[in-house]
Amino acid sequence: MKLCNETKDVLKTFANINSNIALDATGVLRTVAISKNLMGKALIPEKFPSKVGIYDLNEFLSCVNMFDDPTLAFDDSGKFTTITDGVSSIKYFFSDVENLTLTERDIDMATDDVTFTVTADQMSSIRKASAALKATDLVATKNTDGGVWIKLTVTDKENPTSNEFDINIANCSINIDSNFEFVFNINNFKFNNADEYVFGVSSKLISSVQAGNTNYWVALEKTSKV
Repeated sequence: MKLCNETKDVLKTFANINSNIALDATGVLRTVAISKNLMGKALIPEKFPSKVGIYDLNEFLSCVNMFDDPTLAFDDSGKFTTITDGVSSIKYFFSDVENLTLTERDIDMATDDVTFTVTADQMSSIRKASAALKATDLVATKNTDGGVWIKLTVTDKENPTSNEFDINIANCSINIDSNFEFVFNINNFKFNNADEYVFGVSSKLISSVQAGNTNYWVALEKTSKV
């Protein structure tokens, strides 16, 4: 078996959420943060012969990336894989799935009270503003000045004099009447690189984010208002 670049990119991003992961024959990868406030799900083309656990995903990827074009050969017992380029090899042992922090479920909740699409350039600006202002709150509100927009504000909710960065998002749909204030923690934006990020928000303070072939669910901050 070979891992395609898209799969390796997903695994690299998921490693930023949780170093534990399970690989199996379904082609579905799932991850969940230890704090349970961020989940990710992706479909990959590779089907693994049995369900195996990886404790340190970054370590596993480092072993794979040691080779230019590696092949993974799996032991019949499911205890290890041999990563090789035909000349050199690494024998990499798997972990017991029962000992890992994993999830096998999705969030079954509609997230269409508010939807909006953030481009790759806009996401880059949000991250740069967060670093420059040393602020990790992203607040989504309704802006009706000259049309219907979603205004995204990078700020520090705990500081009433915080400097702020705003972006108006025209590609949006608002299906609730309240003057909502949905608050995201930008530290949870551990998404795959994508051309656009499609956000869906529920008034129950959960959001979904589609980034390319990967779906995420992000819990909103308790300072949110509906």
